[in-house]
Amino acid sequence: MTILQVKTTSLRGKWVSAFPVPLILLLCGGCSDPSLSSDEVQWPHAKVELATTASPRALSPDLETTSETAESSRSAEPLISFQNSIGLRMVTLPGGRVLIGSPESDSEAQPDEKPQHWADVKGPFSIGVYEVTFGEFRKFVAATGYETMAERENMGFAFNSQSRRLEPKAGSSWKSTGFLQTDDHPVINVAYEDAMAFCDWLTTKEPLRYRLPSELEWEYACRGGTTTKWSCGDSVESLKDYSNLCDSKLQAAYPFATWSVEWSDGFAFTAPVGTFRPNPFGLYDMHGNVFEWCADFWPEVGYDGLKLPPSDEPIPSGARITRGGSFLSLTTFTRSADRVCLQPQIRNCIVGFRVVCTDKEPPDAKQTGELP
Repeated sequence: MTILQVKTTSLRGKWVSAFPVPLILLLCGGCSDPSLSSDEVQWPHAKVELATTASPRALSPDLETTSETAESSRSAEPLISFQNSIGLRMVTLPGGRVLIGSPESDSEAQPDEKPQHWADVKGPFSIGVYEVTFGEFRKFVAATGYETMAERENMGFAFNSQSRRLEPKAGSSWKSTGFLQTDDHPVINVAYEDAMAFCDWLTTKEPLRYRLPSELEWEYACRGGTTTKWSCGDSVESLKDYSNLCDSKLQAAYPFATWSVEWSDGFAFTAPVGTFRPNPFGLYDMHGNVFEWCADFWPEVGYDGLKLPPSDEPIPSGARITRGGSFLSLTTFTRSADRVCLQPQIRNCIVGFRVVCTDKEPPDAKQTGELP
């Protein structure tokens, strides 16, 4: 049974059936064109107060920025922060303009990331400060009795301490991954429909509509006003202190991860959310930790409307976009512009999600099941 099709490292832009083989693990493995100058992201003029019910990982209004991000974020006002009924922390972002995609000068950029261009993001919308955690997902399951796809089909991914591999394993699920998962770790082994079910449940509980982010919203939130490869800069070294990715600690536990960076981020597998430094919008783990589901289908055309180069294998119907990279990722997969296509039924140790919310539509609004 094929569970996913993904881009590989050496065959970027191509697709492989990767559930039974280790090519999936390569997933677990820009500076902008100056001619594309535009107005900065637009911010609300009135100051707002941050929530007083802050957790130990609370958003700080005095976010530090690197030299690369300082110019684009210096005009930012403190953002609204709130905590919902299950303790999920959100930040409300204004609408604005974002430079998405990668420039021709980026040697790592793929055809699906081009051309780099400015896009308008509708707002306001709120996005999770952190990836949805094990503890938050556990509350959903306890309240509804929900069974994930991995549980129903008795198959997910887990770390095998004997073979020292991450591999498909009967009986593995979000509750059983082969490595430490506390309530503060991101929930993993969740398929697209599992993430959607969590959002639907929150929508019934809250006065807001919860859903997965569009990839435009995701990239806007990830960049936080920056135009560099990562929100923390253009160099791989800038990811230190900002990202849980494939590092020397993971390679010690998982020797097959030969693409690791030289330094240790302190975690072999997932890290508790909020462990590393936030981006200029106060969002954590936008680069690394786990891939995050987006609402969008995989497009057949690039940002310029031209058909993308053909792949060796047909892209699966209904494939969805994921963003951000993971603890097993090559650094290129953690770039702000990188796009990865997964079949919606994939459940893996490297895939989780983050939610957004907006005002609920009026009762007489048409419900299409798709993002507007």
